[in-house]
Amino acid sequence: MSQYVYLSATPESLVASQLPPTEFGNYLAVGTRKRTRGQAIFFEIDPDKMESLPRKLMDERLVPYEDGEPKRSVFLSIYRVMEQVPLEALKSLYLVTDDGKVLELKQEKYKIPAGDLIHLYQQFNPITTRVASKMNPPEFINFLTDAENMVSTPKLFIVELKLNKLAKDSYAPLYDLPYPNPDHLRECLARLKSSPERLTKTVIRQYKGEISYRTIQNGFFIGEKDKYLYFPFPSVEELEDKYYYWWRSALVQCF
Repeated sequence: MSQYVYLSATPESLVASQLPPTEFGNYLAVGTRKRTRGQAIFFEIDPDKMESLPRKLMDERLVPYEDGEPKRSVFLSIYRVMEQVPLEALKSLYLVTDDGKVLELKQEKYKIPAGDLIHLYQQFNPITTRVASKMNPPEFINFLTDAENMVSTPKLFIVELKLNKLAKDSYAPLYDLPYPNPDHLRECLARLKSSPERLTKTVIRQYKGEISYRTIQNGFFIGEKDKYLYFPFPSVEELEDKYYYWWRSALVQCF
């Protein structure tokens, strides 16, 4: 059977499996007996671009079960995994709803939007802070992964979230954005805008829940210094047309 390697972001871990990505995502979300439910986000890894993989362990443990079923998961690492995986080893990113529907996001080149807007980022690894910032995604990654800064991280994985009119007007209506404590969010945005020297403002110190997929602005970013990868999120039109069943599941998960 084939061997696959995955980098899970929630929680951070490196996992080997005999399941291809869609089946692996379904397994992460609902298990084998369909008694558990949980969102999952993970990358597929190109093993040929990973020098540190324990290949002997994989060969020994990635063995089908006695009934012929493929081995679902073998944990290879659970600590500081993302910083050890080179960007060039990352293939597609997969988003899984809590009932096991899987959406593949492929890498594309990012076009920096025009305009001086406020951005909202949810960080996944190695920190889970939600932050408003005047920096666009590449600038934000470069800033937080610069080792010369007093506070930095080797690598950063984030998603940009929607602010809609709040990006320009801190007191605009949220409409259907399901953010907790909207008054606090507005206050954070207003303070950021009124402080010329401030580049970031923490909105939530430690995010403990699951991301609402319908709040994604443009996609996911992972990078270090001036290198980053971009995984665009489909437009609503694409979601309703090409990925209807995944999108319907994602919307149900939001409520």
